[in-house]
Amino acid sequence: MPILPEDEQVRGGVYLCQTGACVSCGSCCGLYNMQDLSRDRLHAILAERTGSFAGTPRTIDAILAFEQERLKAEGSDFPIPDFHHCVFVGLIQDGGERIGCLLHPLALGNGGVDWRGLSFYGGAACKLFFCPTYDELEPRYKRITREVLDDWYEYGLIIPEHRFLAALLGAVEDRLGSALDPERLSETGRAALAELLRLRLSWPFRDRQAPLAWNFFSTKETHRPALLGPEQAHNPELRQLLHELDTLPEHAEAAQRLLRDLLGRAADAVARK
Repeated sequence: MPILPEDEQVRGGVYLCQTGACVSCGSCCGLYNMQDLSRDRLHAILAERTGSFAGTPRTIDAILAFEQERLKAEGSDFPIPDFHHCVFVGLIQDGGERIGCLLHPLALGNGGVDWRGLSFYGGAACKLFFCPTYDELEPRYKRITREVLDDWYEYGLIIPEHRFLAALLGAVEDRLGSALDPERLSETGRAALAELLRLRLSWPFRDRQAPLAWNFFSTKETHRPALLGPEQAHNPELRQLLHELDTLPEHAEAAQRLLRDLLGRAADAVARK
């Protein structure tokens, strides 16, 4: 798994924000502070913004008018009202498609001019802000996640989930009896871990009333409310994972069986060379 040039420039030694032609995250910009986080809805909004901004004159007044137009069109019914949701997040299409800042000097149409000072956070945010995953997650887990996920939608909703990633990849290591080595993963192992990580988005036993995105930066507490107790999941490791997956108590038994099976399969796939 390649080392990126940006790795030496960020806290924690593993760069996570824009890591490939189709891989990026908009968590710190408030992208996931939305009521409807379905892929179709999110992509439609980002595409509309990108198309509209392409025809926006690059002047202060026009850019600020674009912001007001998007807020009017999209609404402002955010799950966390006091956490800003930036409408200047759009699609970057330069050999792939991923999310990124429409005001960035390298973005199409900006001619090298940095317009990020017109955003809520200003241009310094990209250099100064690092989400909790940078500090809280083991470097090998960060490298594995950014390499095995190849889609911006999945990556952006999963990479901020540092507690989920630590619990899940730690459970795989427990079954292997050794630490995961990002440099020695086979294609089969990579695919198996990617499928396991996607459980955060596809878990059949999750509480559908719980937000799909928890850990974007905000002024609110981002720990999930406890749904399961020791009486429903005796194994602390599995209980933590079920907790991070927002598992409903009435599904605890079936959820544990499925999770044991999926973890075992993933460990077997990683062990095969």
